[in-house]
Amino acid sequence: MSGTRPDGRAPSTPSVHRRHHLRLGRQGGSMHHVPRTTTRIALILVTITAVLLAGLALAQERRFVVAQSSSVNSWDPPADWASEAEWIVMNTYDCLVFPDRETGEVVGWLAESWELLDEVTWRLNLRQGVTFHNGDPFTAEDAAFSIDRILAASRQEFIVFDQWQFVERTEVVDDHTLDIVTRNPDPAFLSRLSGTGCGVVNKSYVEEFGNEHLANNAMGTGPFVVVDYDRASFVRMVANDDYWGGRPEIDELIFRAIPESSTRVAELLTGGVDLALSVLPQDWARIENTDNLSMLHYTTDRVWGLTVAHAPAASVDAVATSIPEVREAINLAIDREELNDLVGGFGVPTLTRLTPPIPCYDRVADQLYDVNPFDPERARELLASVGYPDVPGAELTLHSAQGQGVAHRDIAETVASMLEDVGFIVRLDIRDLTNFRETVYQDNPGGIMLQTLGNFTTDPWLFVLNYDSQFETRSMPRNRFSDEMLDTMAVQIATEMDPDARCDLVAEYALRVREINASVELLHQPESLGIRADVSWTPPTDGKFMMLNVSYR
Repeated sequence: MSGTRPDGRAPSTPSVHRRHHLRLGRQGGSMHHVPRTTTRIALILVTITAVLLAGLALAQERRFVVAQSSSVNSWDPPADWASEAEWIVMNTYDCLVFPDRETGEVVGWLAESWELLDEVTWRLNLRQGVTFHNGDPFTAEDAAFSIDRILAASRQEFIVFDQWQFVERTEVVDDHTLDIVTRNPDPAFLSRLSGTGCGVVNKSYVEEFGNEHLANNAMGTGPFVVVDYDRASFVRMVANDDYWGGRPEIDELIFRAIPESSTRVAELLTGGVDLALSVLPQDWARIENTDNLSMLHYTTDRVWGLTVAHAPAASVDAVATSIPEVREAINLAIDREELNDLVGGFGVPTLTRLTPPIPCYDRVADQLYDVNPFDPERARELLASVGYPDVPGAELTLHSAQGQGVAHRDIAETVASMLEDVGFIVRLDIRDLTNFRETVYQDNPGGIMLQTLGNFTTDPWLFVLNYDSQFETRSMPRNRFSDEMLDTMAVQIATEMDPDARCDLVAEYALRVREINASVELLHQPESLGIRADVSWTPPTDGKFMMLNVSYR
């Protein structure tokens, strides 16, 4: 099988490379509704303006500025999986294989072709003439090192650790040939290999400077080179003139972190940015009615859902969501159509994370997708049947971040209100994204947590992994549940090579997840963004904002 990416001219050291050692202070957050601070916003805007003015030597028409709610956390690919941070990072790295930006099919990236030598051994033939941004040549040693360092680490060091446990070992055959041996026959190999953390790092660079240095100084082979950034507010990149896949049409790519949707829209309307993510419905008409601006709406690879604890966290004595009837009452209390109205009707009510275009979704679509089992009376009956609120851990805290998509805060507030309407005692805890990730994200102490969780659209393996109790225990004990049926099916799905039989198992798995309310899914998440009308860019099926395929009309 061969990749379909075009191979550019033999690359050499990029003509622009400036490494900066910058202030790297992380931004904490306060609990509940964070007040706006005019002074802080003004200071950030002054800083950003200074950075933009510093780049006037580049052609104005070839600068592209993206406004999103947050910025980069680490430049080390396997260290983070927050969507917006990952989008930024993947503009400066390449993977061995990756979804095509237009079709979504997994194709060759740094690997030109591959073959299965036996049931568990995959041989990858790597591109020649590719260099890292510091001029070092890319070889099989770098590819093997990038995988081996994840396998030798832990989840504490690399958050994607569990996602890469399908690999048993790597074997370097020669400078441009790599064998990857999997633990079992793996029908999802190519999809897994393109998963979060797949960016290939420079072995000699990491060995010389260390992981911490890499976390603060990107060193990839990708289409853009990082020249300046502030972790709290912006990232500035320039085109890699010698990129193996062809030089990007953009000369300068800037990501700006602007938490408030209204501020992103104001910047778009006044020309401060070229693309603004997660625009609220009330601003759509203003953008559509402005010359040279338009709106794009599409469903993403993510699903809004409630992570529900099946057992209490170590920090609390009891949680009502450990009672099956309580979890089902949560499911029935929520009007998913009303939530969809909050995002302008572009989402899809869902009871599963197995959503299109993920393979096998069609096996359960009639039962679990585009359905809304809203039944508040039945929810009240279920609560009464178990004596709620006179049960241990009756008060639930709905934890939520803000800024992870269109109307995130509105959805959290509406879900809390719906739960209260049927009799739940709910405390709403909305935090900024950094604070959320560093505190409640790992153990969900309050019982329910609103999240937007992603999938890989090329295979259902990540959907399955998330309900495997071993993954739960090792990686992210937010649900704290174990189901023998799911665990058995997860093993079968991971090794079943017949596509039809595997889809049957995936469908059975999805129905079981729904039956026990392992989690409560709500809405296939849409994205609504404003963009310059003279820019040609197709939103990718995997939701990752790599800007390699931006062009100008």
